[in-house]
This record gives sequence, C-alpha cells and structure tokens, in this order.
Amino acid sequence: MGKSFASLQSAVSLLAGLASLCGALYSAVEYVKPAPRTGEILAIVRAAKGDKAPPGATVEILTPQDALVATLKPADDGSARGVLEEGPYRMRAQAPRFETQTRDVQVQRGTTAEVRLQLVQQPDPEEVASSAGRNRRSAVRPLSRALGGAQRFVHRLGL
Repeated sequence: MGKSFASLQSAVSLLAGLASLCGALYSAVEYVKPAPRTGEILAIVRAAKGDKAPPGATVEILTPQDALVATLKPADDGSARGVLEEGPYRMRAQAPRFETQTRDVQVQRGTTAEVRLQLVQQPDPEEVASSAGRNRRSAVRPLSRALGGAQRFVHRLGL
C-alpha cells in the first residue's frame, strides 16, 4: 500500500506542477500582449422627417480638439460602425442639403457606444427667395393702398 500511495502522490504533484506552469505561461503572454484597449462605435443617421437615412451622409469621428480620426460611410439603413481606442470623441454627421449635427461620445474598452443622429433638412434656397419675395410684395401692397386712399381723400377735399 505504501508504493501505490507514493505513486499517487507523485502523479498529483506532477499535475499540480504542470497546472502551475501553464498558469504562469498564460499570465506572461497576457502581460507581454495586453488585451486591446478598443471599443466600438455605432452611429445611426436618420433624416428628421421620414425616418430614412439621408442620401450621401457621412460620419466623421474627431478628437475633442477637432482632429479627424476616421470617416464612416453609413449603410443604406443609416448605420455606420467603427473600432476606436477608448477615450472621448466628437462625432459629426452631415449630408447634402441637411444641417450638420455634432455629438460628444465616450468609447469604452470592449463595449459599443451607440449614437443616434437626426439630420434636419435645410430649406431650399429657391423656396426661401420666392417666399421672401412674396412676403415683401404682400407687405408693400397694403402700404400702397393706404397711400392711394390718402391721396384720394386729399384730392376730394380739394387740397
């Protein structure tokens, strides 16, 4: 019984030593090659009216000092993904004939930061000019009527 107990002890000691060496080796590899310090960013760009992705939209990722880090092109559904190092960023979404929108975002290691951006369509310059012209004409018309009425009144009085 003494020999079998000694060989069992030897086997257990050998397995414990191998497990210890494997743990030390794994720790050394993780120390030399640390886990990535990145996170993911998900931008969802929509038009304020219609809830569709605006055509030609782009999403720029900037540092807090406005240095360009990356430019993302949203898919047809308006979503754009990017992998960034953890830290603070500024996100700017823009599209032709839409007002630019900017948001601050914090990217954390191993997580996805989701940001929803709704772009408001800019008024058409021709519509603005024609409505301004209509407003100007409608403002002038009552004034000319009032002056014309005053002239007729003075003329009837014989002055």
